[in-house]
Amino acid sequence: MNVHGMAAPGGALRRGLRRKPPSAQWFRSAGQRADTAMQDAAQCDPAPESQYAPSQAIMPESDTSTRSSLSADLRQLGRILLLRRTRPGGLAPDLGKLPALVLLYCLFALGLSIALNGRDDGEIILAPFLLAPFGAVAVIAGALKWIDRRLDAGRLWMVFSLLLVMLPAAAFIAAQAWPALAERDYFAGHLIFAGALPYGIAILPHLWLALAGACFAARAPRAGGWRRSLYVPLCALALAAIFTATDPLAIWQIAIPFTDETPAFVPDEDVLYDQPRLLDERLAALEAGQRGKPEIFFLGIAGSEEGVFMREVIAVERLFKDRYATASHSLLLVNNPATAREFPFANRETLARALRRIGERMNGEEDLLFLFLTSHGTSDKRFSIRLRPFAFHDFTPQTLHAALDEANIARKVIVISSCYSGAFIPALADANTLVITAAAADRNSFGCNADNDRTDFGLAYFDEALRETRSFTGAFERARAAIARREAAEDIHPSLPQIAGGDALRAQLDWFARAPANAPGTAEFAREPAKE
Repeated sequence: MNVHGMAAPGGALRRGLRRKPPSAQWFRSAGQRADTAMQDAAQCDPAPESQYAPSQAIMPESDTSTRSSLSADLRQLGRILLLRRTRPGGLAPDLGKLPALVLLYCLFALGLSIALNGRDDGEIILAPFLLAPFGAVAVIAGALKWIDRRLDAGRLWMVFSLLLVMLPAAAFIAAQAWPALAERDYFAGHLIFAGALPYGIAILPHLWLALAGACFAARAPRAGGWRRSLYVPLCALALAAIFTATDPLAIWQIAIPFTDETPAFVPDEDVLYDQPRLLDERLAALEAGQRGKPEIFFLGIAGSEEGVFMREVIAVERLFKDRYATASHSLLLVNNPATAREFPFANRETLARALRRIGERMNGEEDLLFLFLTSHGTSDKRFSIRLRPFAFHDFTPQTLHAALDEANIARKVIVISSCYSGAFIPALADANTLVITAAAADRNSFGCNADNDRTDFGLAYFDEALRETRSFTGAFERARAAIARREAAEDIHPSLPQIAGGDALRAQLDWFARAPANAPGTAEFAREPAKE
């Protein structure tokens, strides 16, 4: 037995005892063979050297096989945009690249925005929403990693961030294409399809960027099965939502100058005491709607003290009296010194009282409210209510929404002529509320100089289009095309008028578009199927 108490094979033990000890020559040959093997291994793959020197193990940041420069990543971006596979290596996630990516994004956006809008009277606006997409794509990459653990979230984030650098180019193409496309009356008069085709074509570059990101995610190694069929379409939809919702060209905004020549208004006590009386008289003069006869109630608001808004709202009220027989169902709220003894002022209180009274006079599903507001607008979603020296509060989307809800008015058309008026659409538009705005949420509208008789949108929509057709939606399509032509001819940043909501109003709007002003009414449109 051996020293561990186990029996050793006798033959093997005896053969081992009879072997001669290795010679010195044998040790030298073995050493040479070992050296040769180590040299060959080092030439083939230098990485295993770390196992011979554990104290000098290679750190991840010094491993050139897993790092890539930003210029190399940008070259890979070309292949991604062409929906081709990327070359091995590169696109390594590195937070050190983020400042450079953001800087490229901002410089690219600034250059294209100046090329589109011009250099004069502009300023750089570094709003947080311009940089928010970089955080949003990181969230998307993390969500994809949560769906499939085999995905490399860092690499996905890097690719999505590179695609963001190309977003200003997509926005520039869309801004150039929109006016030309909007000139064509695609689906004119059809509420659901109004503007859908031009918008869809204009955002094709944004959708291509989203498709490129989704294709890269679909080709991730070791990913597959049902998880891939889940995360690839989700990735495409999420990227498309972010890319289309972001306007990087808003980094450079042009100030719209207007001459404020409104004389100082010093209200005497007659004006102060007359205002409540004026409002009560105007509210009392509103007649109730006739049962069985669909009618339009008109409320016009001139929010700011410049003469252009006063003249515009008075002219529009006169148009509605002539075209839609609203003489006994019409009310104006005007902020202007010249009409301080003629019309009630426009503010939150008078708005709420006017809407409540109109709601009491209207006949439920038969009648329609046409609410027209004209004034200045601000980029922080405010409709200007201004009459010095009074300190009136501006209208916000929430202000209008709350006042309309309180009035319990079922069916309504709201037209807002102001800069950035598209910001009111999300809060106001629904199936029973058609909202038309003079500009997109991030765009200016034009023509609000105090000396003008109309704003550009008011001229195109009311003075021109609504005199050619009685259809509110058809007039919008005509006005939008006319505005696009004028803005392109004057080489100014497109205002992009908007329309939304009102799906349940189509039959009623069609009835008002067909019926002459003095036609005997019928409420049958409320039960008619929507016409395509």
